[in-house]
Amino acid sequence: MSNFFVERMAGERLPLTPEDSHHALRVLRLKPGDQIHVNVAGRRYQAVLEVQEGTAVAFITEEVPSTEARTRITLYQGWPKGDKLDLIVRQATELGVYAVVPCLFARCVARPEQTGKRVERLNRIAREAAMQAGRTLVPQVHELMPFEAVCQRLTAHEQALIPYEQARGATIMSAYQGARDVAILIGPEGGFTEEEVAALPAQAVTLGKRILRTETAGVAAMAMLLAAANDV
Repeated sequence: MSNFFVERMAGERLPLTPEDSHHALRVLRLKPGDQIHVNVAGRRYQAVLEVQEGTAVAFITEEVPSTEARTRITLYQGWPKGDKLDLIVRQATELGVYAVVPCLFARCVARPEQTGKRVERLNRIAREAAMQAGRTLVPQVHELMPFEAVCQRLTAHEQALIPYEQARGATIMSAYQGARDVAILIGPEGGFTEEEVAALPAQAVTLGKRILRTETAGVAAMAMLLAAANDV
């Protein structure tokens, strides 16, 4: 069933945005009377598609259960080269990430000075991925965050985990403490420095015997965490 987002509840009939209306009527070729899902402020509804003056409108019929995970995961991702962050945001959204925070770590090869337009694009990717995945919420992609700010922000989470190739013993399964607000930190292509791992208020864990690419490590860690939390 097709999935859409609306900014606010305004009665039983909710017009879709012009972009979503075009997608529903011209791309998906939905017809009046088709069943759809509409998400408003974290609540999920079943609705019937109507067309009014060429605009798709959702007529709410009932509220249905949310598809969101109980575990709120924020992914702190070292800024990678090229367009890898597009893939990371898309896959993390599909898995259920709550937010993605691009970070500037010591071994980041790419060091962009202006990220505003790129972050706008990443938020559009997150929205599209959330629609495709049947999410109830659209995760937010934040502005690029420097290392010092990351250290301060991590203290707001119940638990913070940092997959690190030099970590021994502790896995995500063994380190997870049942927290519902968890931060996962992923380094850039060159990984974290020893000094960064020591300074970050997070527990170092291993993802296994093999070293994963930066665009793979975050989604692998998320999947492991959700499995540990019995929240898939």
